[in-house]
Amino acid sequence: MKKFFSAVIAMTLIFCLSISVEAAKKVVAVMPLENISNSGAKNVAEIMTEQLTVAIQNSGQYTVVERLQMGTILREQGFQNIAVDPAQAVEIGKLMGANYSLLGKVTLASATDNSAGNLLGALATVGITSGGELDGSKALAVLAGMLNNQGAVTGNIDLDVRFVDNETGEIVFAKSFSGKSNGTNEETAFSGACKEAAENFLRELQTANPFSGRIAEIVGSDIYIDQGFTSGLRQGEKLFVSREGDPIVVNGKIVGVKTISICTVTVVEVNAEYSICRADGVNPLIQKGDIVKR
Repeated sequence: MKKFFSAVIAMTLIFCLSISVEAAKKVVAVMPLENISNSGAKNVAEIMTEQLTVAIQNSGQYTVVERLQMGTILREQGFQNIAVDPAQAVEIGKLMGANYSLLGKVTLASATDNSAGNLLGALATVGITSGGELDGSKALAVLAGMLNNQGAVTGNIDLDVRFVDNETGEIVFAKSFSGKSNGTNEETAFSGACKEAAENFLRELQTANPFSGRIAEIVGSDIYIDQGFTSGLRQGEKLFVSREGDPIVVNGKIVGVKTISICTVTVVEVNAEYSICRADGVNPLIQKGDIVKR
């Protein structure tokens, strides 16, 4: 019976801890993107909106307002054109209890069919012998290969994104991103391009929210650092390890501290208030108190 109650208490603590971790994350309202490109690509703005939503949720630093909740509030409030009206977007974000709003526009959406051009170009240059005659076997091989690839499409996406603080109205950052991908048709090509653009956005978002921690303990190959879920760390992420050295003195005043690069480590386990890393290669120079950064 004691074991049973201990298990119940442990599960309750884990549940409460997971709730507190989620509550500590900032909330983002991802507004529907507008497609202002000249392309007639179907649903490209919707695909890009969804990919950005997934990227933000996977960052570990933020949680995203559910699409159903957003749709309900939009209908209740009668908002229009939120993709092009930043003031409305911020107001909606506040109504949703979001700390930030993401606004964006798809500025380019192009799809290129590679099959026809590749086929003609390949047949024009391959399968010709030194005497200028056509090598039938080579030409057939090229033709078969190109026909197998017929319908291959390259999708290109460009978008402008703004990340806005709903409390202050300040633009945290405003940048352009792009993505490129091949697919069997236009839909899959655009989907892959949107995913790549969202990944580029995520890297920029993490850079805009820098991470820094310290090594708290070293047990065998396990390197414990003093940051966990709420810092946005993710399993598999690589961190740089450095050590503070001598102070930097200018005109008799300390203006900074020299840092010595040690190595890189990989995050193998993320907990609420600490994480475990492993050194990338053998490096006995790591010490308690060393700094870890993205």
